[in-house]
Amino acid sequence: MPQLEFGHQFNYRPLLVETGGRKELTIPLPVIEVTFLHNGLTASDFAIIDSGSTFSLFSREIADELGIEILQGRTQKLTTLGGPILAYGHEVTIEIVPNFQYKTEILFSEYPIPRNLLGHHGFLNQMALALRSKFALIYLNPEF
Repeated sequence: MPQLEFGHQFNYRPLLVETGGRKELTIPLPVIEVTFLHNGLTASDFAIIDSGSTFSLFSREIADELGIEILQGRTQKLTTLGGPILAYGHEVTIEIVPNFQYKTEILFSEYPIPRNLLGHHGFLNQMALALRSKFALIYLNPEF
């Protein structure tokens, strides 16, 4: 039977979300910190690993910190449980683990979103990943 080896391990963590004007912590979820680099600027935020998302989607605030004019990016209409939204694709460099950076297209939402998502395009297609929810662990290895 084949075995996978992973170089990085993360613990699940709660996300701070705003619900009905109140900020609350979620239960621990498969969340990791992502650092973005673009034209000499950096920004970091947390994102949930979402195997059901086709794209990686982040809030406009990240794009603003990176000096990105989001409306100048590639337009992508997304279908979500909350209804359709427009997002804009931009190539950025991301760092998931120290000393491992790669360029990829990330979508940025024009309007606030409740959480950032790491989906297939831009994240899962670059990684070997295992989730052990029972133990609240994320195992990760870059694949190139």
